[in-house]
Amino acid sequence: MKTIYSRAKECQDYIDHNISFNRNKIRNGRIVFTDYDIVGNIKQLERLLKDLYRAINGKYPSIATNLKESMDLYDNDPIVHISAISAIVSCICEIEKPLNGKRVFISHSSKDIQVVSDFVDHILCLGIGINRNDIFCTSIEDIAIRNGEDIRHHIQENIRYADYSFLLISNNYKTSEICLNEMGAVWAYDSNVRLYLLPDTNFDSIGWLCDTRKTNKITNTVALDLLYKEMQEYYSLPDNFVNWSQQREIFINR
Repeated sequence: MKTIYSRAKECQDYIDHNISFNRNKIRNGRIVFTDYDIVGNIKQLERLLKDLYRAINGKYPSIATNLKESMDLYDNDPIVHISAISAIVSCICEIEKPLNGKRVFISHSSKDIQVVSDFVDHILCLGIGINRNDIFCTSIEDIAIRNGEDIRHHIQENIRYADYSFLLISNNYKTSEICLNEMGAVWAYDSNVRLYLLPDTNFDSIGWLCDTRKTNKITNTVALDLLYKEMQEYYSLPDNFVNWSQQREIFINR
């Protein structure tokens, strides 16, 4: 699932690397005029911009209107409008740029620390390639909050700005008021929510928790492979499926 930022960044990168200007000198007697031609596949850029326009139209209607106007008027004055388009795309990149880089929020019961720790180590970090500093998980010491800091504030902020939120459901999770409150907050922000059942839990026992969301067993090879591919593409991470397969099997067999 592409974000507004990823769409805008794709447009910006395309402009930077695939669109250029040719300067032409036109002589008329002693007078020299300067003209410019735009070089590059404008049709491909147009497709990317249309996708961006659809993504921002609801959230930033004024910016979307300005972008569409420059796109519609492009043929009248390509130099002026490609410059305007580039400025608008850069603006969108800045206002949508994720705070502090990637963010992954993991909601879980502290009683399930072993399987959660293995999931972070072998699936997210060693397998997919997510940096531990980009993961918020309260039960793992080196990626939790510092003593004395407001845990409620940190949880709320990390849920709010998360690219992905993982709900690791277990029997322990179901009986925890804190976990259920986190689940409600995660669903409210709806930031690429992924639900996984831990080994001690089955589909019949989770009842209403699964009514509106697709849930998979955390040891489901197909589901984990889909997660790898999705996050690898989302974050433009190196594709090393051999390493991923090894880490996935280590996790499943622990």
